[in-house]
Amino acid sequence: MQSQRDSASSHPSRKIPISVAAVVADVLVPRYTHNRIDHFMERAGIEGEIAPGMNKVDKTRAWLKVANDKCADPLAALGTVLAELMEVDTAGYGVQTDLSEDRQKIHNALGAHGLSYFRGGLITALGATAVSRTIEEIIRERDLAGLQTEFDRIFRNVESDPATTVTASCALLESLFKTYIEDENLQMPADQSIRPLWKIIRADLNFDPGTTHDPDLKTVLSGLIGIVEGIGALRTHKGSAHGQAKATYKLKPRHARLAAHASFTIANFVLETWGERP
Repeated sequence: MQSQRDSASSHPSRKIPISVAAVVADVLVPRYTHNRIDHFMERAGIEGEIAPGMNKVDKTRAWLKVANDKCADPLAALGTVLAELMEVDTAGYGVQTDLSEDRQKIHNALGAHGLSYFRGGLITALGATAVSRTIEEIIRERDLAGLQTEFDRIFRNVESDPATTVTASCALLESLFKTYIEDENLQMPADQSIRPLWKIIRADLNFDPGTTHDPDLKTVLSGLIGIVEGIGALRTHKGSAHGQAKATYKLKPRHARLAAHASFTIANFVLETWGERP
């Protein structure tokens, strides 16, 4: 396991908020033993000296303070600490067996600071959490492995590697479009890049502006075409999948978030429309 310990200055905005640390301690303590909590911290790469004899609440908060002081990315360490609670359906040794309430407490605490937990121990400030969670739920319910891979890649790289996030945002849509075409027994285009795939999708789902007489919907549907093609162009010119010409600007996390938000919105609209079919 790669240690998280390093100077925290490289991620000044990735500190664990005090209120989040308090909720995490309150949730973990009734469920897990001293040794199990220590194991979570060790697995997250949180290394430091904790005063002996502390109760579990104070010790958990102390560990998370060490993460803020010594980890390169404290929120990444926190995500690892929380992974078992958030993803494994065991209840520790506590009386309460339903994990949903404790998981919601974590989501609420993170959400108050514009953060969200995602599968794989990812805590991110990406935003658009309602849409992205809906997409994640559908991906997991339908076992769409290709989409899950790109979904995870978006969240893993949005801060550290914006170009990879842009590439993954485009690949997420391409993977979804291919899945739709295959499942609906449509003709797969010879060119399986995003624009030819999108042309088939929008024709089959009646997303073409010419299919509606409502002027407002025409405007929105025209915008969807531009957004999808824009994501593809951004991936081609600035993403990690292709060599780049002389850059006119450098991709930043805000550009990555823009591409991710846009891809989530398109994907959610496609999935919801697809789901309404008989």
